[in-house]
Amino acid sequence: MRVYRSIEEFSARNPIVTIGMFDGVHAGHRAILRQLEQAKQNIDGESVLLTFWPHPRIFFGKTDGFKMLTTMDEKLSMLEQLGLDVCLILPFSADFAQLSPEEYISTIIHRGIGAKKVVIGHDHRYGHNGSGTFALMQEYGNQLGFNVEQIAAFSIENQTISSTKIRNNIAQGNIETANKFLSYPYFLNGKVIAGSQIGRTIGFPTANVQVNSDYKEIPAKGVYSGIVTIDNSDYQAVINIGNNPTINTNLPLSVEVHVLDFSQDIYGKTIRIAFSKKLRDEQQFTSLTELQNAIQNDVTRVRSEK
Repeated sequence: MRVYRSIEEFSARNPIVTIGMFDGVHAGHRAILRQLEQAKQNIDGESVLLTFWPHPRIFFGKTDGFKMLTTMDEKLSMLEQLGLDVCLILPFSADFAQLSPEEYISTIIHRGIGAKKVVIGHDHRYGHNGSGTFALMQEYGNQLGFNVEQIAAFSIENQTISSTKIRNNIAQGNIETANKFLSYPYFLNGKVIAGSQIGRTIGFPTANVQVNSDYKEIPAKGVYSGIVTIDNSDYQAVINIGNNPTINTNLPLSVEVHVLDFSQDIYGKTIRIAFSKKLRDEQQFTSLTELQNAIQNDVTRVRSEK
């Protein structure tokens, strides 16, 4: 997959284009990508995603409570695995935000990219204040010589899929629902840093993970089962997200992982944590022995998932 960061350097053969943040590259996004793949076969074209960075909320400073499912690097990796040919990442700026829908279509979609076809989601908006509509894109496409297709809302079990809905489920600890909507297990990437090492004293050493983005959605407090990837090898794991109230009620939120059947030193390594299901809420136990017994039960449950 080729990645361009300006219109000037962009190049693609008979571009079949879709547009959006594609946060999470979820099941709905994948349906659009499949449509691009089919469409490009008919005209010997290349599939193109037009996306933007920074996110408009970051640019306008509206970051209170703002979270994302994927970092840009994570998103690019998934898009490449799914067979996208080209990703064009345009800088979101004050000038860009002021483009009218008509200017957006004519200067970026038509002259800049040279789109042969545009495939957009059912709720896609563009241009100043998001005022651009599918009907306008279609009208301009007829005038300028490119086709426009709108994809219907993608649903699973009669529920429409959206990045916002997935983020809300993750924030509430509904990991299994989020994973169903994503079509893959939700994951965090982060570096292993020094922790309190209390887990080691009770027989369950944990890796304390510093998540690689301040904007990454962190699942609700609790204990989860999952798979941890270390140096391209996968291991079952018990994942704890919380403040360790049994140890100290004033500790900051942490992401800790007990990796089953693993004893190597991984300080400083970047690992991936993929969540399978929530096992229980975070609890404050009356003793380390109670905590130890609870973790043993968690490990037993995780082993049973094999």
